[in-house]
Amino acid sequence: MSNHSWIESDDLMILFVHLFGIENSPLSKIEIAEKIGTSIGSVSYRLGNFKAIDGVGKATHFGKLSAMVYRKYSHLSMLELRGLAFK
Repeated sequence: MSNHSWIESDDLMILFVHLFGIENSPLSKIEIAEKIGTSIGSVSYRLGNFKAIDGVGKATHFGKLSAMVYRKYSHLSMLELRGLAFK
């Protein structure tokens, strides 16, 4: 599962978990990783991107796609974002 090219729909699932927690996600981290074709480590790393965007944690750099997804969707309610992220 190496060399995954992240796309907006992948980041939407990760953003949902970042904002609302895995306990509110219809999928576990493992299921998200399997659905998008990457490792659980990559999912965890991507969560770190969103933490960095929020200024939380050790990471200081984040992907351009993650920043765009955050700006575009982070204002949505849990139900709205879940509907988009987990179609």
